[in-house]
Parts: sequence; C-alpha cells; structure tokens
Amino acid sequence: MMLFLPFIMSCEKDDAQGPKDYFDQGNFLVILDAQKTPGNGQYRTSLQSDETLEVEVLVESVQELQSLQVTKTVNLEVDASFGEGGVIEIPASGRSFGHTFIYEPSVEDVDQLIGFTFEAFTASGEVSTSDLTANITLSPIDNLVTKRWGLSSIKHVNSANMPNEEVINECEEDNSFVFNSDGTMSQSFGAITGVGNCGFDGLIIYDKWYISEDGENFIMEKYNVFTPDIKEIESYRIVTLSVDQLQLEMTVDLSVFGLGLEVFLYTFKPEPLN
Repeated sequence: MMLFLPFIMSCEKDDAQGPKDYFDQGNFLVILDAQKTPGNGQYRTSLQSDETLEVEVLVESVQELQSLQVTKTVNLEVDASFGEGGVIEIPASGRSFGHTFIYEPSVEDVDQLIGFTFEAFTASGEVSTSDLTANITLSPIDNLVTKRWGLSSIKHVNSANMPNEEVINECEEDNSFVFNSDGTMSQSFGAITGVGNCGFDGLIIYDKWYISEDGENFIMEKYNVFTPDIKEIESYRIVTLSVDQLQLEMTVDLSVFGLGLEVFLYTFKPEPLN
C-alpha cells in the first residue's frame, strides 16, 4: 500500500523556493509516487515496521533506457544486505518505464536514516537520480515482543455493583507476561504469590500466544501442570494495542455461579524486558 504524509513546509521563506523545488523538471526524470520534498529528485515517506513500503517509479527519457538501479543506505552507508551488495538492478527498455518498488522493513530499520537511491541509465550512459528517505517507526505489534507487560488493572466492565469495577487482587498487581517473537510466552507472578487469591499461582501455565488473522483477537494457550497434554484456549478481544498500552477484553460465562456473561478488561503496561 502507498503511504503518504501531510505536506510539511520547510522553515525557509516561501520566496526562497520555486517550482523546481517541488516539481522535477527536464527531459530525463525519475519520478516517485511519494511525498515530494524541496530539491531535485527528493522524496520522503513514513511507515511502521510491520507495513510494506510500495512506491511506483516512473522513468521518462528522450533516449532509450537500459536499467534502473536501487541502492539502500542506512545512516548514509550502503546496506550490503540489500540486494547484491546493497543494490538491485531492474532491466529497462523504451523511453518510458514503470516499476513497482516493494520493500519489507525490519525492526533494525527503526529510527535509522533509511534511504533509497533510484538511478536510471540510458543506453548511451546518461544517468538520472531520485532519492527516497523512509522514516520507519516501531509498530505496536513489533514493540510487543520487546517488552515485559505488567498487569496493572482488571475491570469488571458489566459488574452489577458498579460498571467498570476494579477487581484486581493485590497479589496480581506485580504479575507480568512476556510474549516472544516465536509465539511462545511466559508469566511471572512477582513477589506476592502462593497466598490468598493467588494461592494456585503456577498451576496453570501459559505457553503460546498469537493474534487472529483479522487482527481482532489475542489468543493465549494454557494447560494445567497435571494435564500438560490438554490445551485450553483463551480468546481476548483486542481493545488497545499500542507501544505504551495493551488492553484485552474477555467475556466469561459465570452462569454456574448465578451470574451471566461477565466482561473483564485487562490492562497491561510495558516494562523493561530484563
């Protein structure tokens, strides 16, 4: 998908800029379907680390085209892991050539100066260049596996006593979860454990997690230590998934206790992983 940012003016005075700052001119152009910035052949875009960078490239020349080369840089240094030694080459022909450039960011690209240089070559050796700067930020889902998530609140959303009643036990306030990138997970019970309402801590083991294909539900798999081959599934509706908060809602049938379908909202806050 194509990603765009609102147009941001430079701090320079308007009269210091002309059409050539925002519209490339000439008879040999490399035009990118991205946000144009001041300067010949200068473009930029922003995306999160779990998004795909897709840019339409149009090369126009009065001479026969030969190839298009794309070079990736990280902090102005060529990234040798991209393509062949930092470069991919696409054969071109004719005097007008289109190409869809696709790049899948990695977490290593986050908060780095990521650049792509697009160089078009004619059969006679002439070169035209455009540059794309990509601002890549950490996505909530990629951030999830880099933190420990401390349980800070459990609210009984539809409590008969009081809507959104806080029901977290004191011994649960230092509980936390780690969601690993390989789909495994672990739980820590903190310092207050094995007493009172937390007397059975450790009896149930949470060992796997994933997010449903539609992105709506957070799934955890668990088992009883005495019956490890019998897995149970807990499905939570994702209310909030951001870099600074995780909120999961679960509906539980408590009719056997004289209640009904009770809704609970679990809130987690990020903590350092170690």
